[in-house]
Amino acid sequence: MTKSIVCGIVALALVLGCGIVEVVVLSDGYGNLHQQCLGAMEKAEAHTLTEKEFVVFRKNWEKLREASELLLPHSDVYELNLRFAEAQMYARQQNFQQLSAHLSVIEELLRYVPHLMVPSPVHIL
Repeated sequence: MTKSIVCGIVALALVLGCGIVEVVVLSDGYGNLHQQCLGAMEKAEAHTLTEKEFVVFRKNWEKLREASELLLPHSDVYELNLRFAEAQMYARQQNFQQLSAHLSVIEELLRYVPHLMVPSPVHIL
């Protein structure tokens, strides 16, 4: 009986520990990507953002996306994917008005999505 309780407590501690590490790592990743987005927005407003620079920004999202898909609602991750794809086309066309609009949506999502990782009654129930 005592062995079962100890095993349960150890398993719970491992799950909680891994969850906390994952939330911290992903939150940091989203924070870094948000800063990159702000830089891209400034360049788009100044009409100096190149497609190559945007591709680097998008590749950083793709790395973060792989980890995000395990923990976050797929609809939010999917929305970011769509916005990045559309924005890349506008970067290629040098359509800075549309690019700026999409980057502002991406920026909002990069601020909103990380709070979904934090376990709270609102997110659980």
